[in-house]
Amino acid sequence: MSRDELFIAYMEAFEASTTHVGACTACQDDQPCRAGAPVHAEFIARQDAWNERVRTGRKRP
Repeated sequence: MSRDELFIAYMEAFEASTTHVGACTACQDDQPCRAGAPVHAEFIARQDAWNERVRTGRKRP
């Protein structure tokens, strides 16, 4: 996955997560619901992948 594709996937996962939280009272109360759990997990996974790519990119000469 290219750097741009990874960033876009990260931002799409962020949008899905925040959209879900905006519509879910349980998630708004820090009580993630069953429907939101995979959405939030996908966001965290994409965020971790992006952060790793950024850290790795900084180490290049």
